[in-house]
Amino acid sequence: MKKILVSLLLCLMATAVFADEQKKVTLSSNHDKEMINLSYCNIFVNLKEVDDGVGEVSIELENLSESKVLILFDRSYMEKQVKKLSPKMQFDKTFGGTKGKRVIDPCSEQLSSVMQLRPSDKQMLPSVRVENGATKVVMLPVYIAKYKGSKTLILLEKQVIELDIEAELKPSAEYVDMSNECEELIGEISRTGICPNKNHRVSVDKQKENYQERIDALKSKIDGIISSHGWNSSDSGYRRFAELKTKLDGVEFVERDCGNHRAAVSGGHKCSYCGLSLQQIYHKLDDLYKKIYSSGDRKATKASVMSQVNALYNCCTDTRCSKHASQWRRGGDYKNKIVERYNRINSL
Repeated sequence: MKKILVSLLLCLMATAVFADEQKKVTLSSNHDKEMINLSYCNIFVNLKEVDDGVGEVSIELENLSESKVLILFDRSYMEKQVKKLSPKMQFDKTFGGTKGKRVIDPCSEQLSSVMQLRPSDKQMLPSVRVENGATKVVMLPVYIAKYKGSKTLILLEKQVIELDIEAELKPSAEYVDMSNECEELIGEISRTGICPNKNHRVSVDKQKENYQERIDALKSKIDGIISSHGWNSSDSGYRRFAELKTKLDGVEFVERDCGNHRAAVSGGHKCSYCGLSLQQIYHKLDDLYKKIYSSGDRKATKASVMSQVNALYNCCTDTRCSKHASQWRRGGDYKNKIVERYNRINSL
């Protein structure tokens, strides 16, 4: 068993490709091009376009030699197969490895054929796709050769270049717009809620139905975007937009009295806070202010309580309120305190 394991390890070591040059390339919308300069070639790496979390990167090689040819192979070749290529190729006597058993290492990106760069030539490799925050490793075993006569290329040496390509990508305008639409609707539902008051002009069921129709319309719009790009579930663009649908599906319809109703019989103002004194209303507003101020996420906490804040303030200021209208006209300390606290909440 030990002999078998050792043999397998030796085989793996023999087939592994180790880099002579390892270059890290980080591209972004502010830095979309980079050139790597080596003694025998230049490598141009360019972020061509961004597709919702995926960057398309082009790689171009330029041969700097005045007499040597650079070769990248489309697949692995045994030594005897290399001799049958056109033009004919053979290893130089100083090339490493056992004569007759040497193997060509291919480029990690699928080439359509053997690529030759004569002196001063520039050629483009197939584009690679790089996901946001991920690293794409591209292995380029570059064989340096020279012509013997006009029909035979002598392979002198191999230089392996490893490109570790990262892309720091901004989301597309299409995604930003769609995300904003979803957040606006989710925020509206969170702030407003579903008013269960029997005097509310729209029934609870109809309020929920109206919101659900808007949610379904956004989900349908997202499906249309995914379809137009031809994404499947493994694509990062699909996943990003699918997350928006998941957020929409997670919206909860919380019932919360909006505090803004006329009494059905008297025609005056009536809400759940009419039984409170101005002092009690002030203390409730003060408690809500402290809750927002001490919260770790003031924006979210404020959004969750603003309907209650507005209902409390409306109850004081509505001239139809039989309990508070006359007190509010007379003014006093608690009127001033309520106005001050209400304004401070809105300014948070």
